[in-house]
Amino acid sequence: MTGAAQDAAPLGALVLNVDDDEAVRYVKTRSLKLGGFSVAEASDGATALAIAASMHPSLVLLDVKLPDISGLDVCRQIKQRWPDMVVIQVSASLVSSSDRVVGLESGADCYLTAPIEPAELIAVARAMLRLRLAEQSAQESGERYRMIVESAVDYAIFTCGLDGRITSWNPGAQALFQYAPEEMIGAPHGRIFTGEDVAADIPDAELRAVRGGHSVTADRWHRRKDGTLFWSIGRTVPLRDRSGAVAGFLRILHDRTAEKQARDALIALNTDLESRVAERTRDLHEANRLLRHQIDERERTQEQVRQLQKIEALGQLTGGIAHDFNNLLTAILGGLEVARRRIDDERTRRLVDGAIGAAERGAKLVAQLLAFARKQDLELVAVAFNPLILNMRELLERSIGPAVRIEFALADDLAIARADPNQMQAALLNLAINARDAMPDGGVVRIETTNVTLPASDGVEAGSYVEVAVTDTGTGMPESVRERVFEPFFTTKESGRGTGLGLAQVYGFVRQCGGDVGLESVVGAGTTFRLRFPRA
Repeated sequence: MTGAAQDAAPLGALVLNVDDDEAVRYVKTRSLKLGGFSVAEASDGATALAIAASMHPSLVLLDVKLPDISGLDVCRQIKQRWPDMVVIQVSASLVSSSDRVVGLESGADCYLTAPIEPAELIAVARAMLRLRLAEQSAQESGERYRMIVESAVDYAIFTCGLDGRITSWNPGAQALFQYAPEEMIGAPHGRIFTGEDVAADIPDAELRAVRGGHSVTADRWHRRKDGTLFWSIGRTVPLRDRSGAVAGFLRILHDRTAEKQARDALIALNTDLESRVAERTRDLHEANRLLRHQIDERERTQEQVRQLQKIEALGQLTGGIAHDFNNLLTAILGGLEVARRRIDDERTRRLVDGAIGAAERGAKLVAQLLAFARKQDLELVAVAFNPLILNMRELLERSIGPAVRIEFALADDLAIARADPNQMQAALLNLAINARDAMPDGGVVRIETTNVTLPASDGVEAGSYVEVAVTDTGTGMPESVRERVFEPFFTTKESGRGTGLGLAQVYGFVRQCGGDVGLESVVGAGTTFRLRFPRA
């Protein structure tokens, strides 16, 4: 057969398209017709065998999975009855190397993985028909494997012997790799691979595969003569002699660099977009977190303001009532003292003394109310807290008892504070006794002094303050108790163990001095009261 006959043979050749999926069959038929082929169709194995017997197609495009007979069995029967008929098996699910091996062992000339691009399908079909025509021509004229088509400039097609050396080199290969035929024929096929693939033993691995009768499909980078790289889709198919033994292999390559670059650019763009979306999502989460934090802070601040307003209102009410009671008690005490001096009867005098004691206790209670309301008369002077606290040590130890140990941590450079020393002693004693009551099984009370700087807050100016902290290791307070601890008459103690005015008096005294009271408490971990007085 002449070269012209080989070129023309695939054009108009009859192709039997066997596929049970009508849509897929239509796509392949349309592609083949656009490639210049005549096409007959079959949807099952029995119909395919009948058409092959009656029409003798040049090529059978055979789906591996058919509803009646396995595509592998159909291929075996075709090859037994019509050995020269080219069979290309196609599968969308059986795509592993072992599946391709089974397909080729059944007699298929080529095994393709669906979906197949139309241009690739046409090129492979033409190449396989050219290969079969070349084999026939070689058998008739003694020229083996003469199948390279001069017009196939878009595909690099070359053949190799079992030793891996190139035996033919078509113009498409010359255009793609930039090597002339005389440079490549006789050279090892590993020359077309990159140094990285050679180091990874890929050329020899492919050679071993085709020696075993397996075709190889691979997409990878190749290097041109000038050193530039291109991305190709390649297939390597074993070539067999008349006896069916592998005598070499055919390799078909197509340049897909532009598609590879476009796909890589799309992947990079998607990755960048995903990264940006993730970053924006993180920013949004952070903004939401900050907003929730600000809302929580605002709610806490509003609650504190409401609490301060509540205490202030209670203080004003308490102060007015206490002031009136103080006036009444002053008159009562004065009248009782006058009456006592004029009574000679001892029994009556004892009754008057009891009334005077009750009135004095009432006066003390009124004084606590006035302290909470910040309306008591204070003697504000410059006070050195460290000596004042140390002078109270014996009193504090007696008051809290032996089960509680008292510790002192007094700053050496403590500034002079502005306060009423008598009221300060009463406040410290009050806090120490409360700490003792919070430690029924014993514990530690720690009194600490230090210099602090405070920002401006409700009723307190920004500046330097002297802080006296009283800390216990007791039971601590839940939030519901912390919110009300400075309210007058609020107490968690059982009836008869307090009026609920002790902490209210401490709070009113410190605020009247121009300072502030801080409270820190954790349930099960103790409580700290921080009394802050302005520097003198």
